[in-house]
Amino acid sequence: MSESSEYGREKGGKNTIRRPLRSEFKKKFARTGMDSHVGYKAGREVQLTPIEHAIAGAASGVVTRTFVQPLDVLKIRFQLQVEPTWRRGGGLYHGVLQSTLKIIQNEGLFGLWKGHVPAQLLSISYGIGQFWSYEIFTRAVSEYTDGKRKLTAVCGGLAGVCGTLVSLPCDVIRTRLVAQGTPKIYNGVINAFSKIVKQESVFSLWKGLLPTLAMSAPQTALVFYFYTSFLNISKYLFVNSEENNIAPWLSYSAVSGTAAGVCAKVCIYPLDVLKKRFQIIGFEEARRQFGKVVIYPSAWSCIVSITREEGLRAWFKGLWPSMLKGGASSGIIFVTYEATCTAFARRHLNQENDVS
Repeated sequence: MSESSEYGREKGGKNTIRRPLRSEFKKKFARTGMDSHVGYKAGREVQLTPIEHAIAGAASGVVTRTFVQPLDVLKIRFQLQVEPTWRRGGGLYHGVLQSTLKIIQNEGLFGLWKGHVPAQLLSISYGIGQFWSYEIFTRAVSEYTDGKRKLTAVCGGLAGVCGTLVSLPCDVIRTRLVAQGTPKIYNGVINAFSKIVKQESVFSLWKGLLPTLAMSAPQTALVFYFYTSFLNISKYLFVNSEENNIAPWLSYSAVSGTAAGVCAKVCIYPLDVLKKRFQIIGFEEARRQFGKVVIYPSAWSCIVSITREEGLRAWFKGLWPSMLKGGASSGIIFVTYEATCTAFARRHLNQENDVS
């Protein structure tokens, strides 16, 4: 190989500045776009900072919440309805289409985005806590075990705990805003926050913490496990790592993320119902216009009452919109996260190439 192909030239023609080979840079650029940035990997072409992972997590939360909020509103309405959710069950809501039209008729189109601001705060805070802590945990495991063990599910569960502790107050406020009817008890996020703290206590912002942790930890563990598994299968079967084309790679990420979200949601859904029932304790009067109201003194009494009065099917109320929401949100989350991380990684590569 000639000297001129290995070195860049200044204007005078003198070979003084060392530059990576053009073809080598292109390969690095391509590999960066085709590599997953979920979790720490010792051999990754570019290692992002924890702050960049946190920013990518926040971005994924914002984009996802904007698209899936209507499905989340439907899911919560189904979960909080004591009456059966089938057509002749006597409840206000039965079926995705009927419930959507009912909400638009009674509350207007923007009723489908009720509680959107706290939901965005929830998504942003959870995305930051989840992806930032997952990067930290996977890095620690990799360094402690010399890269011999990944413990994807364990790290995912711990990331779910961190995300929940940070974001649960936003989740409680969001649930209250979505669940209230008319006349409204709360006029917005700040008003809801102040009333909950003043009328109940600051600890009410973490209402349902135990069932939420019992749900979020295994769900996040399953999501990361399924996503990594599905993505590895896709990469093995379809991806050519030498191609500098990020679009097909993101499509595999979308499919893997969607499948992971659906699988994880089905596994832990009863815990989600239990969590939602607990988050409206002390808020029952605002629910009377939506149907029967039941007060649960404890978690065990809630479990027994739901099973006895509503049947086993009650633990899967709202499963269909929840699966749609879980699959869509998980797919969008991972695509946005991977795309944002890839943009950061390629910026680093360009900077390194310019400096060299």
